[in-house]
Amino acid sequence: MPGGPASSVRSHPGVGASASSAAIAAPSSQATAGSEGSAPPAPSQRAAVARDNAALAEPVAEAVLACPSVASLSGGPWDTVGTYLPGRRVRGVQITDSEVTVRVVAHIAPLRVIESEVRAVVAALVPGLPVHLGIDDIFTEPNP
Repeated sequence: MPGGPASSVRSHPGVGASASSAAIAAPSSQATAGSEGSAPPAPSQRAAVARDNAALAEPVAEAVLACPSVASLSGGPWDTVGTYLPGRRVRGVQITDSEVTVRVVAHIAPLRVIESEVRAVVAALVPGLPVHLGIDDIFTEPNP
């Protein structure tokens, strides 16, 4: 595209250009011993953490259901979000090597409260992965 940037590389929305360029442009005099001046690996280059994603689905579902602002788990608009286990399905929780997706039906509460509760319990069980939260419905009656 004429007049546009020469590179088509895009940074992640959560990572500012200054943070990514600072890691690349760090002078070698600030490098720690034994690193030979190499910059820390980018998030996409980090080694994958060994975890059993299917085994984590039920504990994550139980923790999310224990949140005061969550009424139930939801499979999404076409009931596609879930984890298949032998003989059963954990609806509303999907864990991959790169992200966690949780879909819920919430009690009436500020969205930030719902978000912070769910993200906190999921991050405690599956650290290091981004949490994608979908709120499919909200009960307007007060939480019992």
